[in-house]
Amino acid sequence: MRSPNKKLIPLGQLVVKALTDQNKTKSELAAEIGITPQYLSYILNGTRPGNKYLPAIIAALKLDPDTVAQVIAA
Repeated sequence: MRSPNKKLIPLGQLVVKALTDQNKTKSELAAEIGITPQYLSYILNGTRPGNKYLPAIIAALKLDPDTVAQVIAA
């Protein structure tokens, strides 16, 4: 039985919006940056910090690093 979905942290919300805008899935992003979809979910939900993968996420989604920094700091 699956546990209920955790709430996305602000970084997760930004990433999911970018994925939607680019018509990509979380699984596609995870494969692109070399992690499992489950681990990506952990990052987006705040269970894991994911600092090691943040530059790859920013590059893969062509996000503005300054915007990401502001979202993380908020």
